[in-house]
Amino acid sequence: MRKLNRFMEHFWLAVAIGTAIAAMWVIWTDGFEAGRQWLIFPAIASAMFVFRRLTRKKLEAMEDHDRAKRG
Repeated sequence: MRKLNRFMEHFWLAVAIGTAIAAMWVIWTDGFEAGRQWLIFPAIASAMFVFRRLTRKKLEAMEDHDRAKRG
């Protein structure tokens, strides 16, 4: 499960970087007024990355705590 959580964390980071590059390209080619709505995509992907990262750290801490209790 840790690998899946880590993968999804990196997935959202890659989406955030990719959409940020796409948003910068649209703003560069079409201007800020036409491209500013593209900034919502990297913002959402970045929020998902942070959410996944915090969730992963909490889950790992809980699992480690349970393992220490048992063994």
